[in-house]
This record gives sequence, structure tokens and C-alpha cells, in this order.
Amino acid sequence: GIQTLLAGLGPTTWGYLFEGAVKFGIYEVLKPAVRRILVWLATVTSIACLNNKVLGFLICGGVSGVGASLMLCPMEALRIRLVSEPDFARGGGWVHGFLRMVKYEGVGGLWKGINAMMLKQVPYTVTKNVSFDFITTAAYLAVKGWGMAIDANMKILIPLVSAFTASVLSTVTSQPGDMLLSAVNAHEGDRTVWDFSREIR
Repeated sequence: GIQTLLAGLGPTTWGYLFEGAVKFGIYEVLKPAVRRILVWLATVTSIACLNNKVLGFLICGGVSGVGASLMLCPMEALRIRLVSEPDFARGGGWVHGFLRMVKYEGVGGLWKGINAMMLKQVPYTVTKNVSFDFITTAAYLAVKGWGMAIDANMKILIPLVSAFTASVLSTVTSQPGDMLLSAVNAHEGDRTVWDFSREIR
């Protein structure tokens, strides 16, 4: 029934609330600072390719992806456990499941999937944030080049299309890591992401 479909909703909601805040917050805060550092490095080292806006976006996306992984990993581990083992927190809710997981697996159990989470979140964040910035900028330049007016409707349409495209791309790049993350967190035990990855044929 509907209860099965909503299994893990609590940790999903809180996990992605903090993940989104960290992911976008770090990315936007770092962009001007990283840009200045790259310009300085390009000047000092005479390596012109360092003065590259896309490189700055990639660095910011990678760092924000790591931060997002650290925030999301415990809640995602709990969500996967609640879905794969419906009786794990039966009658006590997801908070009870969280406490039970800590009791029997320790705090480290919440982060045992951190490697898989990084494999999922870093490519996901880099692809989503960087492709959105790149596609949006390219779209505005194209519209201007075609001599079209950038009115209120265009200011809504371009970000929407860019966000949709970025979402599709990021879904594809995060899928391998997501599969490994689910395998690692589905059941109790100490098998690592590398153990599961070696079984893939």
C-alpha cells in the first residue's frame, strides 16, 4: 500500500534537505574565491589554461559534492535499510531505526557507504551544477546572437530547459555509484563498496 511507497520518507526528506543546502551553498560561495585563485595561479605560473571559468566550476562542483556526500550518507544508509528490511524499524518509526542502527553497527555503520556515496554524489553534483551553469550561459548567448529579446518568459524558459537537461545528465553520471550505494547499505555487515564492485560482471 501507500505505506510501502513512503518507506524511508523521513530520512530522505531530512537527508536531501541538508544535502541540497550544502551542495548549492558551497558551490555558489566557492565560485568567486576559486575564480580569483585560478586567475592568480595563471598569472604566477604563466599557465594560461588555469584561467578557465569551467575549470573553476569543476573544482567547486567537486568540493561541494564531497560536502554533500558527508551530509547525506547517514540518512541515505538509513533509508536504504528501511526499504530493504521493512521490519527493521517496525512500530518505532525512522528515528527508532536510526538509533537501532547506531546501537548495533556503531556510528561508523552510518558512513560505511561513504565511498559509494562519493562515487554517486561527486559526479552527480559536478554534472548538475556545471552543466546547468554552462547550458544557461550558452543559451543566453545563443538567444542574443539570434537577435531575440530576453524578456520575462525567456528568463523562465532558459533556466527550466537548462535544469531539465542538467538533471538528465546528472542522473546518468550518478547511476553506477547509486547502484553500489544501495548494495552496500541494503543489509547489515562489513562488506565494502570495493567488495561489491569486484562482483560486477
